[in-house]
Amino acid sequence: MKWRKEFEIAFMGLKAGEHDFIYKIEDSFFEQFAKQDFDQAKIEVKMTLDKNVNYFLLHFDIHGQANTLCDRCGDTMTMNIWDEFDHVVKLVATDDVESKNEGDPEVTYISQSDSLLDVSKLVYEYCIFSLPIQKVHADNDQGESGCNQETLKILNKQEKHTSNKMWDALKNKIENKNLDHGAS
Repeated sequence: MKWRKEFEIAFMGLKAGEHDFIYKIEDSFFEQFAKQDFDQAKIEVKMTLDKNVNYFLLHFDIHGQANTLCDRCGDTMTMNIWDEFDHVVKLVATDDVESKNEGDPEVTYISQSDSLLDVSKLVYEYCIFSLPIQKVHADNDQGESGCNQETLKILNKQEKHTSNKMWDALKNKIENKNLDHGAS
């Protein structure tokens, strides 16, 4: 796990104050955690570690791109990835680490006897949190959908011909009820 060393910060040797770290994240990084629904990731994570006596403030600035499938048309598209996150790391007595780490997800507790801080899991989580929820092609310069137009035509045809009898009956019942109340 050669890549893992790059995410281990030997904080004991750092002076108090801010320290910057830059990570270039690609597909091989994500493969260490779980299968993703994107590929060709090219993400840069800029992390600032502000070292204080008993805690560290971490700031993550994430930006980049990856390829995925469009939620609307199913074609491959490039999605932009960007976001910022803050995280606190507190140094506590060894006995308190397990019990304290069950609380706030934006705070990590590590033992005062530790000398390394592994940020790989935080980098992974914050990259995943930075992904757009809805992945669709951007509109073109004319304001039209950038999706595959042939696929959209087929989907629109299917939508017109698809009818759910249960919803149609409910819709009719609501319309009839509205007519009855309107006549009173």
